[in-house]
Amino acid sequence: MSTIYYHIEKKKWYQCEETNGLLFGKTNTMISYVGSCPEQSLPFLVNKAGNMVGPLIGILTGSSKDNTFIGNLKVLKRILTSLQDHGALGIVITPKSIKGHLVEAFTFYQPLQKWIKLQTPLPNAVYNRIPYRHMEETKDFIDIVSFFKKEDIPFFNPHFFSKWEIHQILMKNDFVQRFLPETTLLKNISDLKKMVAKHQILYIKSSTGHKGIDLYRLKTSQNRMIVETPQGKQSYPTLTSFWEEYQDVFETNNYLLQEAIQADTYDGKRYDLRVLCHYRDNGHFISGIGVRVAGENGVTTHVPNGGTIIPYHIVRPRFDEVILQKLVFEIGRTLTDETGEFIGEFSIDLGRSKDGAIFIYEINSKPMVFDEGAIRQKGLENLTKLLIMKASKA
Repeated sequence: MSTIYYHIEKKKWYQCEETNGLLFGKTNTMISYVGSCPEQSLPFLVNKAGNMVGPLIGILTGSSKDNTFIGNLKVLKRILTSLQDHGALGIVITPKSIKGHLVEAFTFYQPLQKWIKLQTPLPNAVYNRIPYRHMEETKDFIDIVSFFKKEDIPFFNPHFFSKWEIHQILMKNDFVQRFLPETTLLKNISDLKKMVAKHQILYIKSSTGHKGIDLYRLKTSQNRMIVETPQGKQSYPTLTSFWEEYQDVFETNNYLLQEAIQADTYDGKRYDLRVLCHYRDNGHFISGIGVRVAGENGVTTHVPNGGTIIPYHIVRPRFDEVILQKLVFEIGRTLTDETGEFIGEFSIDLGRSKDGAIFIYEINSKPMVFDEGAIRQKGLENLTKLLIMKASKA
């Protein structure tokens, strides 16, 4: 380990250990030697290998109007603190942070328990925590990702997933496709009629939706169409009348039709698993499994929409964990192979049918923050190790 110092006013890094200097960041920037620690300097304890210190790890989030950043501060603090505890320096950056080979960044400085602004060289790796999908569609984001590739800086996770694109990718894996509910793209009323005729109950979901937003459950009851959303229930005399009301929404956005599984239940309500997955050594493995039970309306298991949490051990005997791990490994491998990007983490929403079959509902590139403390901590540990591993190999 080594201690390096940052002078806030001068925006300079110093060290008092190696007269020949220490190297820092992707560009091996020299940290100058000084005989004694300059006043108004903040010490950072970092790993040292030879004359290299760090690594320096960027966490990319959104730009704000006041030239700082936006994002989940609590999550960012947890990641930065964990990196510091493991001898790495984590910095929060935005698409506008990089000025040539210098970075205007922020970090949470534990001894002072406050956010500080600092200038660093280019990071050894960058972790994408852009909070909103629309931000990844901006020129600033596209340009910064191109810059990272040009500079050979590892960048993950690359972007939010599209449900339809992920479904098409996973259908290419013979093992995984057996666990996918029938899913089609909703382009017109004919697509809807075919799926309604084939499945008594089905879901319509936005390809870019999350947390139960833009989710509809359709079922036929006494020659009427019952349409349920997390907000409530409506009845339509015909499928056509339902289509006419939502036609503009469905035709101008990417929506999917997915068969509804006759799901296994706990206490009379359906539930699903949230499986958190991280890359380790030679593949993806499970970091933790949470369980969400549907609320009264049963449309979604998301806690903000009325879902509840139960411990995994309650339903654990109902699942073959060898199969679950095989699924995680194959999904991770297929996503990496087909996208050509490094997929460091993801989560899987999956369920069990009444007859015991497992079905994958969704894959998420930016996993939810788990309410379960043990899962949250294990996920943070695995993410920290992964970030340091990727940065150290860069």
